[in-house]
Amino acid sequence: MADEAVLKVTDIIKDVRVGMFTSHGDGRLLSRPLTVVEVNADGDLWFFSTANSDIVDEVKARGEANVSFAGDKKWVSVSGTASVVLEVEKKRELWNSMVEAFAPEGPDSLNTVLIHFASDSAEYWENPGGAGSLVAGWVKQKVTGKAATPGDSATVEL
Repeated sequence: MADEAVLKVTDIIKDVRVGMFTSHGDGRLLSRPLTVVEVNADGDLWFFSTANSDIVDEVKARGEANVSFAGDKKWVSVSGTASVVLEVEKKRELWNSMVEAFAPEGPDSLNTVLIHFASDSAEYWENPGGAGSLVAGWVKQKVTGKAATPGDSATVEL
C-alpha cells in the first residue's frame, strides 16, 4: 500500500505542477507559487529560482518547508526540508525552455539556482466528483445528519 500511496502523491504533483511553496520569513510563514521541474519516485521535488530571491534566503536560513498542490479534484500537501543547490550539472540536467523565460542567464549562471525539497511526508485528498460532490455531501449531511464522505485521503511517509 505504501508504494501505491507514494505513487498517488507523485502523480498528483506531476499533474498539477505548480505548488504553493511555504517557507519561514520575516517571523511568519510565506507562500509563493513555484513550478516543479522534477518529481522523484520518493517524492522529492526540484524547483528553479534565482540566487537573490527572498525564497532562497529563507531556505538558506531555515530549510523546513511545505509545498501544497491543488487540482480540480485532488490536493496534496507535502512537508519536508528544502536546500539550495548550485551544482551546474544538476541545473543543466533539469533545464528546460520554460525555465529560461524566468532565468535567461541559463543553467551555468551563479544567479540560477535549484531548490531541492526533500519530502518527509504528504497528505493527499481525492474527490472524483469534484466540488459538486462536496456540496452534495454537505447538503446530504444537513438533511440526513449522516457525515459526508469526501473521497479518498491518506497521510504518506516519504
